[in-house]
Amino acid sequence: MEIRRTLLGLGHAAFAMVAAPAAALAQTPAPSPAAPPADGNAAGLIGMVGVLLALFIGVGIAVKLYDAKRKREEQGVGLQARLSDALLLTPGLTSMPVVATVHMPLRRGAPPVVELKGTVLTPDARETALRVVQRELSGINAQLEDQIVVDPHGVTKVAA
Repeated sequence: MEIRRTLLGLGHAAFAMVAAPAAALAQTPAPSPAAPPADGNAAGLIGMVGVLLALFIGVGIAVKLYDAKRKREEQGVGLQARLSDALLLTPGLTSMPVVATVHMPLRRGAPPVVELKGTVLTPDARETALRVVQRELSGINAQLEDQIVVDPHGVTKVAA
């Protein structure tokens, strides 16, 4: 019975320790380190401004290059559409697969490269395709690469 009272007493003491709030001790703030000299702050600030300035200049250059590339690609797509329309509307070439592909270099002033590919039945059809493309390219400094193949048996119509 005495052991039981001792255990009960210990249980009450443990409960009292857990349930009762601990006494709060006043804490003093730790002393702050001495501020660095003013010369160190100025050098760090100038360095940070320099890094930010270089970052802004780099982003500006990247945006300008991207915009120039996008504009050149738009010009190439427009020229390619114009050439494709002219080839499709030419009476002797409507049934022959002749395609003009335009490659625009990024450098300003560099001429676009026009690749003319396809298969035609006669040399006259090849000359017609070249004339049509050269007519559309008149006034445009462009490099024309002729890759048209003349094959009298190459182009056959498929029955629908």
